[in-house]
Amino acid sequence: MTDALIAFASTMLLGIIILVKIWWDGDGTSWRFTKWFSGICLAVALVVGGITFFKI
Repeated sequence: MTDALIAFASTMLLGIIILVKIWWDGDGTSWRFTKWFSGICLAVALVVGGITFFKI
């Protein structure tokens, strides 16, 4: 279970870093983009955590 939590947190952290990088570079982030990116990042993190938890 610890591995799954680490995989989930690492994926979320990577998504946050990418979002901050895009935001820092300029006008690429609207509220709509932020919502979509956050939702996709959360979905990917859940899938990665689930795959790691169940060892598929």
